[in-house]
Amino acid sequence: MYLGGEKIPQQRLPMSKKTKKWREQCVEAFINLSHNGIDDHKDDLKILYDYYNGIIDEADYRYVLKPYGKARKNFPSKMRNYPIIKPIVDLLLGEKSKRPLNYTVTVQNGDAISEKENAKQQAIYQSLQMQFLKVLAEQNPEMVQPGQIPEEVPLPEHIAQQFDNTYVDNRAIKGQHAMSYIMQEQEVYDKIQKAWFHFLVSGEVYTHRGVRSKEPFYDILNPIDVDYDKDPDLEFVEDGDWAIVRKYVHASTVVDHYHEFLSDEQVLELEEPRQQDVESYLLFRATSTSDPNVHRNRLVEVANVYWKSRKRIGFLNYVDPETGMMEEMEVDDGFRMPVEMKEAGATLKWIWTNEVWEGTRIDGRFYININPLANQRISLDNPSKCKLPINGRKYSDINSKNISLVSMGIAYQLNYNIYKYRLELAIARSKDIIAQFDINMIPKKWDMDKFMYYVEGTGIAWVDYNKEGIQLSPQHQSVLDMSIKTIQQYIVLLESILGEWEKLSGVSRQRQGEIGAYEGKASSQQAILQSSHITEDLFRKFSRLEQRDMQALLDYSKEAWLSGKKGQYVMPDGTVDFLDLDSFDHMESNYGIFLSDAGKDQMKLDQIKGFTQAMIQNGAKPSTVVDMLDAESFPQIKSKLKAAEKAAEELEAAQQQAQQQAQQQAMQMEQVKMQQEAMEKEKDRQTDIEIALINAEAKKNPEGDSFNMQKMLRDFEIKQKELDIREQELQGKIQADATKNDIERDKNIIAREANEQRNAE
Repeated sequence: MYLGGEKIPQQRLPMSKKTKKWREQCVEAFINLSHNGIDDHKDDLKILYDYYNGIIDEADYRYVLKPYGKARKNFPSKMRNYPIIKPIVDLLLGEKSKRPLNYTVTVQNGDAISEKENAKQQAIYQSLQMQFLKVLAEQNPEMVQPGQIPEEVPLPEHIAQQFDNTYVDNRAIKGQHAMSYIMQEQEVYDKIQKAWFHFLVSGEVYTHRGVRSKEPFYDILNPIDVDYDKDPDLEFVEDGDWAIVRKYVHASTVVDHYHEFLSDEQVLELEEPRQQDVESYLLFRATSTSDPNVHRNRLVEVANVYWKSRKRIGFLNYVDPETGMMEEMEVDDGFRMPVEMKEAGATLKWIWTNEVWEGTRIDGRFYININPLANQRISLDNPSKCKLPINGRKYSDINSKNISLVSMGIAYQLNYNIYKYRLELAIARSKDIIAQFDINMIPKKWDMDKFMYYVEGTGIAWVDYNKEGIQLSPQHQSVLDMSIKTIQQYIVLLESILGEWEKLSGVSRQRQGEIGAYEGKASSQQAILQSSHITEDLFRKFSRLEQRDMQALLDYSKEAWLSGKKGQYVMPDGTVDFLDLDSFDHMESNYGIFLSDAGKDQMKLDQIKGFTQAMIQNGAKPSTVVDMLDAESFPQIKSKLKAAEKAAEELEAAQQQAQQQAQQQAMQMEQVKMQQEAMEKEKDRQTDIEIALINAEAKKNPEGDSFNMQKMLRDFEIKQKELDIREQELQGKIQADATKNDIERDKNIIAREANEQRNAE
């Protein structure tokens, strides 16, 4: 196989034919392929980093400093760098650090949809049950136990809508925890900032993802050290056929990293300096020979090569002797079907799939660790779809040479430095307006210093016209204009260059915080918005790389945590959350990573935070406002606002319920009072009747029948006691109702406080 003129060994071979020689030939072939034209590219990249750092090459200004092939000596100006590129890059670096990185983990397994539908149907079924019990309770209260039915029963259509909007698979929740843990442990936020810097300066960014010490790792690579497959349709490096990381390091570092693969003899050879080491290093990295470490330390080239080879796998179809059912099993390249299985009707089908290999060449002569990559990142749906551990992209290399933000600014930086140089030269040559005096006009007994003292101090030139030998009159005095008229023109040109560069980069003066004295808020905001549209393409392309890298880290975590994983991490709001993964569920989950638009999220975040003053004026709790200001993403604010809104709704509902209970209690008290008054009237009426009967009986029988009289008195006492008992029962009912209302009020208060605590957490 030929790639770019380099012969690559045949990859479609069984493992038995991938010998030591074949493996070394593969590594060497890809390195040779990478060497073609790579050194010029590395030099171009280094120039970009020099421009960012303000390091100028006087060769770029030769036509100014040596216009006729001869250097100008003792000139009153010097070529310097006046940075206009660095402030733009630094501002975008700062903006990136403040843009939220909002990611959502989803589960793309085939059963995810069915599980969601099953959970939805179960919730709807429970809702219908509650609706039935509610109707039953209204018709037959004795058949339903108190508290069995909640006060509010959601309708089935509301439940279905809620599931569609908010349902999250439990595996997705676990994946979200896993991603948050990785982001913290690998310091991904800080590393992404470094990668963003490379992307702005060089227009290239490269990353290394994988498993190290049973943990997923994430490294940012120097663009100068990376080369890869130049397929014109390739957007991301991980989808290519090969990638190489080639750099020079100290021999001691090589021994530290690769000692388990090196023999004692090889270690000794690495420690012996070779003349070509320095020369190769200078060619590869364009490092200055003034650096003493270049000659003092032994520098060793280390080339890590990753490529996609071919792997043969078999699918064995056989009849299970226990079940009698046809089964299928995947077998590796070395499998040989037993005769008895073949006689039983078993079949074996072979296919070729992709497999990522890795290999390292040290010092141009030692080949180590050339094997299939230990942690293969393959698709669960397509075993041939695998990805390289190296990822990256360029900003804009479609049908053209790649560019970067810094490369676009080089021409402006050059012109700006040149006109600054000419401005300094013009200022040095400018002598303003000079008056001319005849030296014979200086008064007698005055020297030149005294004469100039009065000229500069008083603005008066004292002259002696009686001095012998003077033949000139004051009318003969003159002035000489030695000011340089081009100074203002240079200043205008400099402002023009700076304005054009800011317009091209998309970073306007308003975006940098420079607002004119007569510039309104609306116009400045519009200018900032328009400038952000220019740079948004940079952020968007980089965001796609972020999404791919986060997906890779989550995929590699399956290989790293084969035995499960437990740990804890700190949330952005300072709270501690816990990770507890089951190895099987994690391994079988087909995760997907979704990144929201950070630019839109930041805009929403700023707008919502701008409403805090209005919220305070409208009675919002200070804790709610503080939570909003502390939020680092729009989803966090959205969640906090929903929680605050729910708490407010629950508080309002509790207040309404309490008010209704109070009104009901007042009505009950009024009814009891009326009953009590009626009972008192009834008691008085009965007393009057009894007294009247006794008096009538006494008149009827003046002699008195002691027996009848005593009986009437006893009956009167009994009725009085019955009325007293009824009155006591009524008072007890009043007290019981009051106690019940107090209990219900306390329960509502406790429930509300508990809910507020949950929302706060």
